[in-house]
Amino acid sequence: MTDRARRPVRAITAAVVIFFGGLAVSASQTARDTGEDYRAVFGKKYTEAEKFLTENPWIAEALRLPPEKARIALAVVFPEIIRYSYLQDRIQVRTLKVLYVQYGRKYANFSVGHFQMKPSYIEQLEADWNNLSSDEEKAAAGIPAFDRGDTGEVRKNRILRLDDLRWQADYLRVFMAVMPKRYGHISFGGAEDRLRFYATAYNAGFAAGEEKLRRAMQKRHFHLELFSPKRTYNYADVAVFFFRRPAFR
Repeated sequence: MTDRARRPVRAITAAVVIFFGGLAVSASQTARDTGEDYRAVFGKKYTEAEKFLTENPWIAEALRLPPEKARIALAVVFPEIIRYSYLQDRIQVRTLKVLYVQYGRKYANFSVGHFQMKPSYIEQLEADWNNLSSDEEKAAAGIPAFDRGDTGEVRKNRILRLDDLRWQADYLRVFMAVMPKRYGHISFGGAEDRLRFYATAYNAGFAAGEEKLRRAMQKRHFHLELFSPKRTYNYADVAVFFFRRPAFR
């Protein structure tokens, strides 16, 4: 485990204000005017996801982003926090991480942690960070280049990072830094437009390219069931719904 993975968790109450303050949209307003109240749709799981962010305000500070971009980042992962199940996650990690370390993502590619990050996703994110960010940007972020290669040791260290919430927050920060590198040519029509694209990229695969991501933005694949969901939802709609709502009632 690296020193970064051992860093103590610090509750920074001021960070909550940075990320959740200033949201003036009424509770009845919903994402893309779909008529869906996702807080009601997902019930206890939604409120537990809100509680998780409330009780871990250090995540907000760890992102090191301006207020609006920080709100976007948290909204990007919020649907995954709704989906997260601690017991299921621990079972998956214990069962599958050995296969991943030994044989790679073709044999075991599974969602890990509150932000539901997969090893294949992180492999691409680390490669982009190594290749698209400058040495100065890496130094300023405090995140050096990741080890290259596909050895068992590299995969083991990646799993240890993925299994640590502090590192998941750092990976989210890397995602927010890499997206402008890949899609800086896009002119967004505001924060919600950017959020829709970023949320879709996070969920569908940020390396897919603009055309595929634009198509994915219209699809409804998000659900909480393990098998055969009765209803599915648009991931970006759920993210925007959270983005528009005040954090506390």
